[in-house]
Amino acid sequence: MKLGVVLGRGGHTTETLGLVNLLGSFFEYIYFIDILDRLVKKKIRYPGTILPLLIPRYLPSDSRILSVIRTLTSFALALVFLLLYRPRAVISCGSGLTIPVFQAARILSIKTIYVESIARVETLSGTGRLLLGKTDLFFSQWSQLAEKHSEIEYGGLIL
Repeated sequence: MKLGVVLGRGGHTTETLGLVNLLGSFFEYIYFIDILDRLVKKKIRYPGTILPLLIPRYLPSDSRILSVIRTLTSFALALVFLLLYRPRAVISCGSGLTIPVFQAARILSIKTIYVESIARVETLSGTGRLLLGKTDLFFSQWSQLAEKHSEIEYGGLIL
């Protein structure tokens, strides 16, 4: 079974790769990565197809126009990649790259699974706020956060 995995940068990527390590070799992985990230490829333990996308926003000082253009470009590329590879589901632990990939997956009726960062105990991350109510499964690793939102499933400490 094919599973899409969204890898951004930093801690979100570390958490998502930790989740992939827990899932093991059962899946045929399709990795969506930031086109400029040269390190993430070296961190992938289970081989799979690597698909480069533009991260929507690199720096807080980036212009909104460029962020919109990059987001739309990533959305279009994700749509094409998802049509070509047809994973059964797409999973992520965050990063801005998740938004265009999940939206493209929703259009194609591909399941989306979001696991909120373990660091988010009381409030949702920016990605979590944007995706709340728009995923097939939304997990929190903290009961306090899950109790605040009916759309969130408490998954326990997953990572």
